[in-house]
Amino acid sequence: MAAWLYLLRDYSARPHERYGKDWIGMKTRVKEFRAKHNLTQEKLAEMVGVRRETIIFLEQGKYNPSLKLAYNVAKALKTTIDEIFIFNS
Repeated sequence: MAAWLYLLRDYSARPHERYGKDWIGMKTRVKEFRAKHNLTQEKLAEMVGVRRETIIFLEQGKYNPSLKLAYNVAKALKTTIDEIFIFNS
């Protein structure tokens, strides 16, 4: 299998499958807040400087954002990081 297919497979795996019992899941309210502000995924992505796919993965809880991205998303949605990202411990 080509090396890039291995990378693709790794990125498509569910995080808890990739990291096992050490995975600290996260729920997000990005979609809820985005809808509240009548923003499309594409517009929010543009506002925070990422691709639309990143917003999709954030909304699905399949991507743990960097602190900077979390801050930028919260700022764009006029709320706090704690309101948008809820960590499951």
